[in-house]
Order: sequence, then structure tokens, then C-alpha cells
Amino acid sequence: MLSLGKFGAVRWVGVALLGATAFATFAAAPGCADNNTMVFIRAIVPPTKGCGYDGTIDQSVITVTYGALDWSCKKEYVANILIANSLQKNASNEIRRTEANRVQIDTLQVTALLPGGAQLAYDIPVTAVVEPGDGTTPGYAVVGVPLLPIGKIDYDRIPGTGLVKQVNFELRVSGTTLGGHVVTSGPFVFPLRIGEGILKARGDGGASGSCVGQDGIYADLSSCPNPSP
Repeated sequence: MLSLGKFGAVRWVGVALLGATAFATFAAAPGCADNNTMVFIRAIVPPTKGCGYDGTIDQSVITVTYGALDWSCKKEYVANILIANSLQKNASNEIRRTEANRVQIDTLQVTALLPGGAQLAYDIPVTAVVEPGDGTTPGYAVVGVPLLPIGKIDYDRIPGTGLVKQVNFELRVSGTTLGGHVVTSGPFVFPLRIGEGILKARGDGGASGSCVGQDGIYADLSSCPNPSP
């Protein structure tokens, strides 16, 4: 558990990525499986190097239950999104059939749900290849995305009067299988808590991958990528 001053704490929890899952496979007639279950967002994972993720993906992977952004230090939030492909492998050397169920993800669809009911929708181009599943285990990939890009939302214009304002991000990923089928995930909601000065003065210059200004901590404004004047 990571202390965040005025936030209290951000909890990271381990999740099992293996287990009973309904898997889909394209047969002679595509569309036999629900499009929203073929590819899905499994979780947000914490950074392991800078703001990126270079760790392995297995049943002990750590996930972020919600995000924290210190607006006085940084004006964007980077999320490492764990994407799962529940389509099964169908390649075969015996009959010279290539792998058609590998998925090329190209778009992250974002809807920012602001306090009071206002919404802001935008798409972010991404690049990720998600391998098909094997048996009861999905294929996985992690893609790092500026979930809240610089200039997209002004903290002062987010409704609310408290020290911390929460924006819920409804996320979907879309792409195309190598077999030519367009797939889009169902919605995944990730809460982001935003405040000014909420990660200050802990004195150790960063934690959990040292993505300064978000989720972890920073020692002073000199370490911030986008400090407020």
C-alpha cells in the first residue's frame, strides 16, 4: 500500500489472470461470438520503468485500483493498459494455415465522465499486438497511453470544490484481427483522482517505477515534468 498524503493511500492488488474464461474462436461463420468479449481491457498495471511497463505478465501481476495525479507537478496521466485477447489460436503447420486471430489494436476510445454529469469523448491512436489465447489462458499485451493528455482537461474547470476531484474514464480498445475482423472491447471504467500538492514533500523522489507526479510521490518541484508556476 502506497501512502499519498491527502489521498490516504492507493491500493494495488494482485489478480489471477488464469482461470475459467469463455473463449471465442472464429469458425467458418464469423460473428458467432460476442464482439465485446473477443478483446477486453483486463486492468491498469503500475509502471515499472519511468512511466512505462516492461514487466512480465502472469497470474501474479499487480494492478492499480485507481489513479492519482498531482496537478501542481504534472498535467497528464499515463496509464499502462493490460489488454486481453480471448480468441483461440488457429494456426496450423500441417495445413499451412496462418494465425488469423492475432489482434492489432489501433485505437483507445476514451470518455471522461466529469463530476456533475458532463462528458468529454476523444480517441487516442495506439499500437499493440495481442496474441490469441491458448486453452483457458488469454493472450495479453500492455500498452502505455497518455490517458489524460496535456491540454485535454483543465483542472480548474472540473466541477467540484474539494481538494481532490475525481474523473472516471470509460475506456474501450478497438482493432482488427489478422483475419480482417474488426473487434471492440466492452467498457472498462478507471477512476482518476486529481488534486494540487497531494503528492508533495515525501522526500524520496518517487516510487513504484518513479513516474513522477502520478500514483507515486515526488520530493520537490524540480523533479516535476510540468510544474505549476
